[in-house]
Amino acid sequence: MFTLQHLTTPEGVQHLVNVTGGTKSFYNHPETAEQVQAVAQRAIDRNPNLAHVKVRVLPNLPNAYYNYDQGELILGITNPHALAHELAHADNLRQATLYKKVLRIAQGVTRLNQVAAVPTVLALRLFLQDKDQRNDILQTLSAISSAAAAPGMAEEVSASAKALRDNPNRLDAIKTLGPAMLAHAASSMAPSLVYSLGKS
Repeated sequence: MFTLQHLTTPEGVQHLVNVTGGTKSFYNHPETAEQVQAVAQRAIDRNPNLAHVKVRVLPNLPNAYYNYDQGELILGITNPHALAHELAHADNLRQATLYKKVLRIAQGVTRLNQVAAVPTVLALRLFLQDKDQRNDILQTLSAISSAAAAPGMAEEVSASAKALRDNPNRLDAIKTLGPAMLAHAASSMAPSLVYSLGKS
């Protein structure tokens, strides 16, 4: 089993580079592979339990994420800043059972809203003629969407802050994490915006 501990060794980092080397992605930076080893070691120094986190390296995956249901890190890129961000998720979520449940529910509501927002607005405009009642419903849905997005956004901000905390090259880290954070924020907050714009 490949774990974070393996990424503290040259052999482990070389395995990561070999598997992800063909990935064509804005986030893939094999030339910074030696920094991956340092990031993994710093994380283990802060929390020795992270040494046993399973790491799955996949070819042609243009990103990285922490699967908190399985307790494993999925890497499709060689990027120390992305690794630091995902390790912050692992550190936050690995033992926090209640926190994971709250995030799971919130993410479920957010995903549902991402699919349902536009059809809901269209259906309300088509079938509900009372403008005040329609606006009240859309205002409520917008508030629910914002509330559901908040825990996930807070977790993303926390993980990014931790990734930047001990980073010797914060400008490069911001270049990597900034676009990902903006994309996550846009995706999470889009349903709330759709409901708000749907009001008459």
